Amino acid sequence: MKTTVDYLKFRTRSNPFDVLEALRPGFGSASDLVELGEPVKGKDGWEHRRQLKMAGDLTIGAIDYGGESQREWVRVDIPGSGCEWVQDWNAVAGIVSVLNEATLKRVDIALTTFDGSVTHDGVIEAHEALQFGSGGRHPHRRVVTSSDARAGRTVYVGSREGAKFLRAYEKGLEMLQKHVPCSVRSMVNQMEFNGHGLAKVEDVYRVEVEFKDADGKVMPWPMLVERDSYFAGAYPFCAGLLPGAPERRVQGMPDFGAKVELLAQLEHARRAYGRI
Repeated sequence: MKTTVDYLKFRTRSNPFDVLEALRPGFGSASDLVELGEPVKGKDGWEHRRQLKMAGDLTIGAIDYGGESQREWVRVDIPGSGCEWVQDWNAVAGIVSVLNEATLKRVDIALTTFDGSVTHDGVIEAHEALQFGSGGRHPHRRVVTSSDARAGRTVYVGSREGAKFLRAYEKGLEMLQKHVPCSVRSMVNQMEFNGHGLAKVEDVYRVEVEFKDADGKVMPWPMLVERDSYFAGAYPFCAGLLPGAPERRVQGMPDFGAKVELLAQLEHARRAYGRI
């Protein structure tokens, strides 16, 4: 896979300790280092929250639970910094068959390029060429810039409240702002990026598609594994970035909830035990 998962949110009616045990295999060699923090006050109407911790002090996610209005649902949030620790997305996708009523709520899939092949101006040109249409009205774009040329520019396409939302930004310049003191930024032209070695700061660019279960969409758990295909299927622009990937799209809600569950289970079985 050329893409990565940059955010994961799901809910389940299993308890937080069962969630922890179901997630452990996904962290591979670091699985024994993942644990739950002490309960604190929850957010967004949940009564309690426990941090997902790595090696006792690094927060990689959070689990919210409790509260009458939540009807026994448990919410799990793992941001990009936590997703980076996942070693086996097949194992994470498999929790749909382990936890009670596990349902994806949000998945961000990102493609990062390091060779200058994707640029801010290129995204703008693609939008003007109507390469973000997926049926219906072409989505609007919003551009964020700065008077500081090295602060980085961002393009947003679509509505944050919709089932699909795109962010494209100068990732190298963002990392420069985060990790290099202001006094020396003007002198830094290259940075070390994990797994990619040195790269020119201006050449590092990221395109993220945020998928949510809005507008009747049902996100299948295998999308965590078949990331390239769902990224390519999001917009014609994204398909052009991964020309070899078969395009898959998140579908709408079928008529019966049981059918959703059955299709999810069958898709997981197909990937895990296909030849058998």
